[in-house]
Amino acid sequence: MSAEPAGLDFSVLGPLTVSRRGERLVLGGPRVKALVATLLIAQGKMITTDRIVDAIWGEQAPDSGVATLYTYVTKLRKVLEPDRPPRSATGLLVRQGPGYALRVRPESVDSERFVALAERGARLLADDPPAAAETLATALALWRGPAYADLGDTDVASAEIARLENARLAARQDHAAALLAMGTAVQAVGELEALVREHPLAERSWELLALALYRDGRQGESLAALRTARERLSEDLGVDPGPSLRAMETALLRQDPALDRRTPKETARLAEPERRPARPRLPVPLTRLVGRDAAVNTVTDLLAANRLVTITGLGGTGKSRTALEVARRHGDGNGDGDGDGDGDGPWLVLLADVTDAGLLPATIGAAMGVAITGSADHLAASIGDRDTLLVLDNCEHLIDAVAPLAETLLSRCPGLRLLATSREPLAVAGETTWDLPPLDPDGAAVELFVERSLAVRPGQRPRHDERKLVARICRELDGLPLAIELAAAQTRVLSLEQIADGLGDRFALLTTGSRTAPERHRSLEAAIASSVRLLTPAEADLLGCLSLFEGGFDLEAAERVAGPPAVLHRLSGLVAKSLVTVDGTTLPRRYRMLETIRQYALRTLPAGERARWADRHLAWAVELAETAGRRLRTFDGALWTRRLRHEQANTRAALRHALTKGDGDAALRVTGALSWFWYRNGDVHEGIARLSEALDLADAGHPGRGQALIGRAMLRYLAGDPFTGNDDVELALREAEASGDVEVLARALPYRAFFLQLSGDPGRARLALAEGWKHVQATGLSWVEAELTMVRGQITRVAGDPLLATEQLMQASALAESCGHDWAYCSSAWIGAKVAMDLGDADRAVQQMARMVVHLDRVQDVTSWLACAHVLAGALGMAGRAVDGAVLLGAVSAIGSRVGYSPELMDPLDGPRNVAAVRSTLSPEAYDEATAMGASLTNDDVTAMARRLVATAPGDGARRTALRHERS
Repeated sequence: MSAEPAGLDFSVLGPLTVSRRGERLVLGGPRVKALVATLLIAQGKMITTDRIVDAIWGEQAPDSGVATLYTYVTKLRKVLEPDRPPRSATGLLVRQGPGYALRVRPESVDSERFVALAERGARLLADDPPAAAETLATALALWRGPAYADLGDTDVASAEIARLENARLAARQDHAAALLAMGTAVQAVGELEALVREHPLAERSWELLALALYRDGRQGESLAALRTARERLSEDLGVDPGPSLRAMETALLRQDPALDRRTPKETARLAEPERRPARPRLPVPLTRLVGRDAAVNTVTDLLAANRLVTITGLGGTGKSRTALEVARRHGDGNGDGDGDGDGDGPWLVLLADVTDAGLLPATIGAAMGVAITGSADHLAASIGDRDTLLVLDNCEHLIDAVAPLAETLLSRCPGLRLLATSREPLAVAGETTWDLPPLDPDGAAVELFVERSLAVRPGQRPRHDERKLVARICRELDGLPLAIELAAAQTRVLSLEQIADGLGDRFALLTTGSRTAPERHRSLEAAIASSVRLLTPAEADLLGCLSLFEGGFDLEAAERVAGPPAVLHRLSGLVAKSLVTVDGTTLPRRYRMLETIRQYALRTLPAGERARWADRHLAWAVELAETAGRRLRTFDGALWTRRLRHEQANTRAALRHALTKGDGDAALRVTGALSWFWYRNGDVHEGIARLSEALDLADAGHPGRGQALIGRAMLRYLAGDPFTGNDDVELALREAEASGDVEVLARALPYRAFFLQLSGDPGRARLALAEGWKHVQATGLSWVEAELTMVRGQITRVAGDPLLATEQLMQASALAESCGHDWAYCSSAWIGAKVAMDLGDADRAVQQMARMVVHLDRVQDVTSWLACAHVLAGALGMAGRAVDGAVLLGAVSAIGSRVGYSPELMDPLDGPRNVAAVRSTLSPEAYDEATAMGASLTNDDVTAMARRLVATAPGDGARRTALRHERS
């Protein structure tokens, strides 16, 4: 703080007032007072405008908050410095960087004068009790009522009010101690009786009262006061009196001569009891900590390097158990784990049941066995320079009180280390946070389930096949230890199958926790509810919105669905409170809820709210699908394919909502746009089913019917049913001709031509091609032109002109490459390899298809990858490598069956030839053995095999085809 204009006095020990030479100034309304309070509390440090706006308005800040703040600052400057010329520099309320600072002398603020006098009185107490009493009386006389009395109902000064009230309590206790030291016990009794009424959990007040009553000759009342203190501490905190209060009781019963009036220095020692630590006791766990060895080691290492470590995570992840084990190991390093060695920690403070932030110092002091006054300053003095570990368990509901207290203790106690557990970080300078992850569903989670189930069904260890079902249960429960323990407890009455089936309503199923467990751990619903209760209304609203996302989301998606106010701030709050997790491996970042949290949020959404968010989620999915549908056949098609894979669970959920509510328009728009993604991703039967549902639901004249019919036709072709696929194409053409939809005509005619050549009618196929050219030129769709040219090459090949077909396929490849239509490029190469096989050039076909398999694995086109691998197998058979070909056929059959796609069925003209080329040179036994070997291969194994084929190619110069080498 620096000098301000002479004569200004700021009074906060009561209602906030500012006066000049004894005359009170008119500051304005409560928001201006909140501004003054915020800046005064900062003690001359700069406060950013955002923090000031938040302090003044909180969550109700107007859009014009910063502009309004500037108006307040201008008016306040005129009140505080009426004689300052306009636009001249100010030395009082100054603009500094991104905020403001109020530069006033400490002695001009009554709270600062009080603190200085109280500290001076405390120092005088040891040597000069009369001077101490006088100084402390002067300090206490500065109080006109509660600190910041007119701001007490707001959060503006809550922490500062608590600090000042604690200092006031300590000063009143010191004043009573001074009176006792002066021999005026009667007056001290009056002050102390008022103190214990107002602060019944302050042990030092009770101790001084008992001493004052004893010295006044009232021994019975003295002991009664201590009994009352014991009862209050037990009822309100669930703790016994500290060692100093117990020592006082013992001394009273013995009528210890030491209780008589002492010399000043002896009295000071009595007023400030000896800081002898009690011997801590860490609770002994009743069950083994499963699957957390790595977590304990990590936190132990962090605690060795940092003085404040916070374990964060959702309720039920095991934060408390992990922290307890870390503390136990810390104790084992310094003694026996229970503090019996040197009696100095570790100390465990259980905060879950503490609801009054004002009791925080008293609770910590009680756990540590020190006499405290409820003040952070006195608690810090009690700890002093001791080297010890303090564990603060379950801080989340007291986070705003724990944070400043932790900062005070760490700054004043150099040997102290703090280990906190909380559902969000303390956000204190120097804090290291570590998020406790769920258990591995296939490893430690299964071990935990088995161990807990054995506790209720001894000897009934799951069989090998049942362990797979246990792993599925653990995955469904997100690896959450509490949920897994609750599920394991159900094995007493339910089979594993019943438990797995019941997880659809997991909150009704998992309700039988330990009778002695905290209420929040007796059911899964209670555990999640205890986390959700910590949210602000804005965060809770966003949680409900985000529960509609399945499989995660990015920031853009959250913003589109949630709408204003700004999502990032609210999302950050959900992440900080462990209700949303961040995937740090993706760009942009993706976020997700554990399924248990998502189900809880959905379960608690009012019906109207759920419908509203579901409609907004559907609208976002429609926009996403249609945007992707336009980009999938362009240069950034791979990017949009990856994005649709990320959002596949969301698009499925949105489509399910559209179909359920009978929204045919949205359903047809989503399915039509996704049909090409389904084609390349191998979602054949899903795509056919969803397109059929949407087509049945939508109006007959819907403009998206043509695109949807073409999409279903191509998927039916992949499914090995080209004739039904052709029916869809013909229906799309009829409807397009009736409506004059030129784009649908241009897109459908190449497929009509392709299906006609498959059916053995090349003449009509050529007519369809000729008509297609007319419409393609009218629409200007280059990617359709590439497909049409590719189909022309196939028809020419079937007609028996391989050289012309090669030329046409190279032209199609060039067109596809120029517009970024990767599928048409790869399909041209696929047909080109068949042309090479027609010409007997198996080696060229092998090289071309091997490169294609490598490339398609990179872009993750599942069906094209399988189709090319199938042709590669046939080419290997023709090239004299039938065993390799049979291995490939076995792999393609096994992998294709998992996605519901068979290249042999899809390609009735050439698929059988590929198989025959392999089988013809192998015995049935050798063929079966090789295909069985191939059935065990993964996609990566097949791609590695293709890569080796490319690497061992005899030469490239004479083997260039429609596939450019630089492409792969």
